[in-house]
Amino acid sequence: MSEVTELTSNQESMSLNIEKKAAGTAVFEKFTLRVSQCFAWISGSAIIVMMLLIVINGIKRTFSAPILGVTEIVGWLAAISVSFGLGYTQIHRGHVDIDLLVAKFPKGLQKVLRIIVAFLSLGFFSIVGWQLIRYAFSLSTNHNVSQTLGVVYYPFVILSALGFIVFALVLLKDLISEFKGGDSIGSN
Repeated sequence: MSEVTELTSNQESMSLNIEKKAAGTAVFEKFTLRVSQCFAWISGSAIIVMMLLIVINGIKRTFSAPILGVTEIVGWLAAISVSFGLGYTQIHRGHVDIDLLVAKFPKGLQKVLRIIVAFLSLGFFSIVGWQLIRYAFSLSTNHNVSQTLGVVYYPFVILSALGFIVFALVLLKDLISEFKGGDSIGSN
C-alpha cells in the first residue's frame, strides 16, 4: 500500500513540476511579447519623429538655413527604429521568409530546419547585441561625440543593442516553442 502511495506521490510531484515549468514558460512568453510590443511602440514613435524632422527641415530650407544635425538625429532614430522593431516583427512573422523549397520537405525535416535556423539566429543576434554593448562602452571610454552636434552618442548604440537583445529573447521563445511542438503566444 505504501508503494502505491509513494508512486502516486511521485507522479503528482512530477506533474506539479511540469506545470511549474509550463507556467514559467508562459510567463517568459508573455514577458517577451509585452517587451516586444513596448519596443514596437518606441520604434513607431521614432519613425514619426524622423518623418516630422525631415518634413520640418525640408520646409525650413525653403525659407532659411536647414536645422543643424538633422542627418545625425535621423540616423540615430533609424537605428533605434530598426532594432526595436525586430522582436515584434519576429513574433508576428513579418520577416521575409522564402520557403518555396522547404515547404515541400516532410514536416519533421521542416521542424528540424526551423530549430536549426532559430538556434543559429539566436546565436548570431545575441553576439550582435553583445558586440554593440562592447562598442558602446568603447565609445564611452574614448569620449566620442557626433561631428555636427557634438552629442555623446554611445547611449544610442546601447539602445540599438537592447533592440537586438530583445530580438534574441523572441528567438529564444521561438526555439522553446519549437521544442515544445506548438505555437506560442503572439505567433501566427
